[in-house]
Amino acid sequence: MLSATRRRVFPASLLATGALVAGVLGSTIPAQASVVTPTSTVATTSVVTRSVAVTSVTPRTVAPAVLAARRAAVTRAAYTARVLRIRITAVNIARSKVGDSYRAGHAGPTSFDCSGLALYVVKRATGRTLPHYSRAQMAATKRVAKSQLRPGDLVFFFRQGAHHVGIYIGRGLMVSATNPWGGVQVDPVFSGWYGQRYSGAGRLV
Repeated sequence: MLSATRRRVFPASLLATGALVAGVLGSTIPAQASVVTPTSTVATTSVVTRSVAVTSVTPRTVAPAVLAARRAAVTRAAYTARVLRIRITAVNIARSKVGDSYRAGHAGPTSFDCSGLALYVVKRATGRTLPHYSRAQMAATKRVAKSQLRPGDLVFFFRQGAHHVGIYIGRGLMVSATNPWGGVQVDPVFSGWYGQRYSGAGRLV
């Protein structure tokens, strides 16, 4: 049987051992927690850093190029729409004068010679003033091949356009002030009497 002295010492040893065990376990738990926390923090920081790096590059390199391309596309679309409106306006004005009388030296609003009609139509469709002479009008416009003709272009006849001019309205037809007997009328450009005397076409827009 154990003496009283040994009985007192044994429980104390157990208490000391328990305290040591508890101390080791207690120190181990926070140590594990302290390892996990920095790991997750580093991972989060690295993701944020990459994201900031990409964002800082994009506006300086990609965005200006994209914006420039968009502005160019808008400018081209606006110009194309403007040209189309001018052409439609020119054709409509020319058609509205069909049936008006021919009178040498006149440029509207109800009587015209051939260059006077072209002057009248161009002025109202584009705001541009042409000389009142068909050959000078041909010199003032950009040459256009037959295959590239568009409604609103001017078509010329005889010796580099020295004799007659009309407003092309599409489908091989033009409106022009022909003579005192015919007045302003629609005629074919590439067949018949005018077709044999065609000398070129000019474009303003």
